[in-house]
Amino acid sequence: MDDWLLDVRERCYSPGEGTWITYRVFLYPDAPGRLEVFDEELLTKGLFASSGSQRSPSDAATWKSELIAFPRTAENIPEWMWATFRVEDVTPPLYNPDLRTVDWDNRRRPVTDRGTDFTVEPTVIDPSLEPGVFAKIG
Repeated sequence: MDDWLLDVRERCYSPGEGTWITYRVFLYPDAPGRLEVFDEELLTKGLFASSGSQRSPSDAATWKSELIAFPRTAENIPEWMWATFRVEDVTPPLYNPDLRTVDWDNRRRPVTDRGTDFTVEPTVIDPSLEPGVFAKIG
């Protein structure tokens, strides 16, 4: 089921807008099931959380990983996610619509219609070659 849910997340991704964050799966023995998706952290971190942290919200490192995999433009990052980044003083990765890339920590990777292309090694961003607002990100 994990592989299927990842495939659904990738297919739901819209470059610059992101994809859903959490889900609920309903399975019934005598009726069709259903999948509910949400663009917010509604549920616990689940089975793979460290002991005692199942009910803790995700940290900035978790959301940074999410935005590297499924990048969003600044205006499409939800306020609750921005709050986590601000509290932990983390600059989030951003989708660069002009280059169709995700830019973070002076790195850049291409983005496809299904999320970041991890088969390509990240390149180093040279700020002197950057147009507009991305010249100031580094």
